[in-house]
Amino acid sequence: MRRHLKWIIPVVAVIVVAAIFMQRGRRAEAGTGPEEVEANGGPALGADQAACEIGDVSVELNEVGEIQPETMVLVKSKVSGKITALHVEEGQHVRKGKPLASVEPDMAQARTVANLKSGYGRAKVDHERARLDYERDLSLHKEGLISDEELRLAKDDYDITRIEYQSALEEMRLAEEDGVSMDLDAETAEILHVTAPASGTVILVEIEEGEIVTSGAVSYTSGTTLMTIADLSVMQIKAGVNEVDVGKVRNGQEVTIDVDAYPNVKFHGLISHVAPAARNVEGVKIFDIEIDIADTDERLKPGMTANIEIQGDHTEGVLTVPIEAAFRLNGDYVVYVFDGSEDEPVERVVETGISNISSVEIVSGLEEGDVVALYNPTVENDEMSEDERRRQRMSQRAGGRGRG
Repeated sequence: MRRHLKWIIPVVAVIVVAAIFMQRGRRAEAGTGPEEVEANGGPALGADQAACEIGDVSVELNEVGEIQPETMVLVKSKVSGKITALHVEEGQHVRKGKPLASVEPDMAQARTVANLKSGYGRAKVDHERARLDYERDLSLHKEGLISDEELRLAKDDYDITRIEYQSALEEMRLAEEDGVSMDLDAETAEILHVTAPASGTVILVEIEEGEIVTSGAVSYTSGTTLMTIADLSVMQIKAGVNEVDVGKVRNGQEVTIDVDAYPNVKFHGLISHVAPAARNVEGVKIFDIEIDIADTDERLKPGMTANIEIQGDHTEGVLTVPIEAAFRLNGDYVVYVFDGSEDEPVERVVETGISNISSVEIVSGLEEGDVVALYNPTVENDEMSEDERRRQRMSQRAGGRGRG
């Protein structure tokens, strides 16, 4: 008997020690055991728990946009026809009114120009004749050689021809503003020119000599774009902000900018415009924003991709919890707090401040050290709440862009 006890006692001792360690392991995993402590002396927390802590919250939005000149003009011909000459090339600076291209008009356009010229010529001759007739009849009327009615008819004829002449002259002026030369002695097929509507740099030429172009003025289509002129001294960035983040941006907000071509160079800008309405991009509501670049130089080219960091609100030394702990419920934000009982955490309404993709400021409702759940206990395990889906989308976006 003693021999059997000699072996049984050590075995029982080993089993008891093993059971103690297993129980401690379960408590450490659940984070509810009173004797477990972290290295800093605080309670050990489970993977689905977090403590309210004092910290800083910074709102930073990282987006991608495209650099564009603030002013760009699409140049189109006012007449349809064949490009006979190009007078500029890409990268060349031009002044307003400088000839850009010559166009040989098609038959319909040439006929229109010829009609303008002939109409102007007839109106000018008729007006001059009526003026001379009226001046002559005015002298005859003073001498009593013609009646009042004859003088009135001469005056009416003079007024009518004057109106027709002024109308023809205005049509000629408008045609010349559109680049159509109205030199009465020149051949129609050689005098049509496209001129620069504004001063700037030619950043794109889209046609070649010999190409047929259509006029945007007389065509049912928008017409052929010949080239693009831009003012490169003032550049801006066009970008889009998700509707979740649009409340964090405003006019005048500072932006830090970098481009892939110069990774160690930082540019700066200010938000100058936030679109009043969203547009739908693959089911996501996007608000367009414009950013004026403050320190533009020749390194920034139209079409470059710009990485922008928008500096938002910042608070220091405030009470915070992870963003996963706050849930929207009936217009309020709630958290689920462990109150020391073995039941599920209890719901508590809190007042929140600013937030980013990782933390949210707690203005009231919690105290430092409170332990909160990183899940919603009212939702079934296999069901994802709208808050969780929103956070998942935000985390995915942040993972692709950087810290938010």
